[in-house]
Amino acid sequence: MTLEAIFVLAVLVVAIGLIAFEVVAIDLVAIAMLIAVVAAGVLSPADAFSGFASETVIMLAAIFVIAGTIARAGLAEAIAGLVLRRAKGKDTAALAIIMSISAALSTVFSNTSTTSVLTPAAIAYAKQAGTSASKLLMPLAFASMMGGTMTLIGTSTNLSASGMIAGLGLEPYGFLEFSGIGAILAVCGIAFMLGPGAMLIPERRQRDLTEGYGVRDYLSELVFPDDSKAIGCQITELELNRLELTPLHVLRGQERLSAHHLRKIQAQDRMLVKGTLDGLLRAREDKRFVIEPDIGQDVALPRAEFTGLGEAVVMPGSRLVGRRLGSSPFFHRFRLVVLAVHRRGRAYGTRLDDLRLQAGDVLLLQGASDDLSALKGHPDLWGLSEVGPPRPTLREGLLASGLLAVAVVFGILGILPLSIALLSVIVCLAIAGITPIQEAYRMIDWRLLVMVACMIGFGLAMYQSGAADALAAGLVGWIAPFGLMPSLFALAFLTVALTQPMSNAAAALTMLPVAVSSAELLQIDPRPVVILVTLAASLSFIAPLEPALLIVYGPGRYRFVDFIRVGGPLTVFLISILVLLVPWFWPLVSAP
Repeated sequence: MTLEAIFVLAVLVVAIGLIAFEVVAIDLVAIAMLIAVVAAGVLSPADAFSGFASETVIMLAAIFVIAGTIARAGLAEAIAGLVLRRAKGKDTAALAIIMSISAALSTVFSNTSTTSVLTPAAIAYAKQAGTSASKLLMPLAFASMMGGTMTLIGTSTNLSASGMIAGLGLEPYGFLEFSGIGAILAVCGIAFMLGPGAMLIPERRQRDLTEGYGVRDYLSELVFPDDSKAIGCQITELELNRLELTPLHVLRGQERLSAHHLRKIQAQDRMLVKGTLDGLLRAREDKRFVIEPDIGQDVALPRAEFTGLGEAVVMPGSRLVGRRLGSSPFFHRFRLVVLAVHRRGRAYGTRLDDLRLQAGDVLLLQGASDDLSALKGHPDLWGLSEVGPPRPTLREGLLASGLLAVAVVFGILGILPLSIALLSVIVCLAIAGITPIQEAYRMIDWRLLVMVACMIGFGLAMYQSGAADALAAGLVGWIAPFGLMPSLFALAFLTVALTQPMSNAAAALTMLPVAVSSAELLQIDPRPVVILVTLAASLSFIAPLEPALLIVYGPGRYRFVDFIRVGGPLTVFLISILVLLVPWFWPLVSAP
């Protein structure tokens, strides 16, 4: 092994450690990896930055905008609500329907977007049918990941891998190249979740799963201004029960008073209440008091513009993880204030200044509707709900869907390169006023694009330095004596293992050079091997680290072990099917 290969492998090991322990954000780690290999002379600047000039990055950016426009139009929710009515209270039928819709939508939308827009419909159905929403949410998220394996644009992993293999001398993936095997994987996965998977999912009934999506209990403060009509009234006269609010205690200056023993309301009293999101929405309209967060955020926004409440979840790898709420400039920049935080069944509504955020925290936010909407699809804080009608309209969402379909057809038929066709859709949306160009820029996950571009460059460094050959030689030398199929199983499960500390896309981009080198050592065509690695990266359901799984983690009241119990067998089942089917779709002919 050369010194260059040893250096590249050392950089990879350090990077995995930094990502696994969340020391540094994954996009920053990817940038540092690229800097390291260029500074060491392993890679030229031109090769290092080839990922940024990749057609893959352009297509990823375009998909973010187009899918975001369609998702925000409420089209998916409308379809899900219409179809779920046909379930007529039959749990198995509802589960099959919601998973099928999720898998179908994920062929175009990202896993995260699909899960985000379908979660409200799933919980609304569960509430109406009197069933447990926990039985629907995990399968919904799993199906979104399965569906993404069917098309090139189904997941960022597929697109990223296509760009990587092009740099390794292989033909990029075709738009529908995965459709056959992806459809089989989705059908098998749905069948598993309807059978043994359904029995493994915990049933969290009403006692520990709140009434519906967006109605979990929060703590907040009601402040009575000097001119409030409630001054001099008793608490019972406020009729807070009609707002689904429960008074806990009152802060009067430095004194803390029990709400049950308080005689009359005084000016500047601060009443701590427990309530639901719907209750706080209605309380916002009450002129007798104002809702204020107990947090030191100086948000320069007139009170009259605080027109809505919304929820958002802190995403894995977010820059907010580990930050104190009182010191984070994020909410000031978005002109939002935090009213409360919901963390694994517990509500925090006071003393939020010193609360350090964790991945999976659900925040209740107050701000203008446009500012709340800006969180839809944000990589740090993913908006789960918003007040006011969705924009654009359903009709505009249908138009965007039609334009996307035309772009895909043009790309498949070779009339236009797919990247140009997708960019043309964005231009049409901007000219039509459906998605203004500034809003389009906000929809793009720039951190993911940077990570993908840097990892494409680092993948070239692994291949050119011989690091990929060294890893492949070790893997093949250990497994090859047992046969070809065990070698494929090893590559697939090693990819799945890497998705735990890394993102799915990063794991695939790390393993693809190893896959090509392994194919050369095994003297087989590298294409089925790289396809195996690409799809395996999207079939890891073991832990709630994938953003789509994190979105349902809180509303479903799941525990970490729930994903191991259900997702572990599902992962082994689908990876086994994948390894058996790949040689059937792409024969393992001898390499020329």
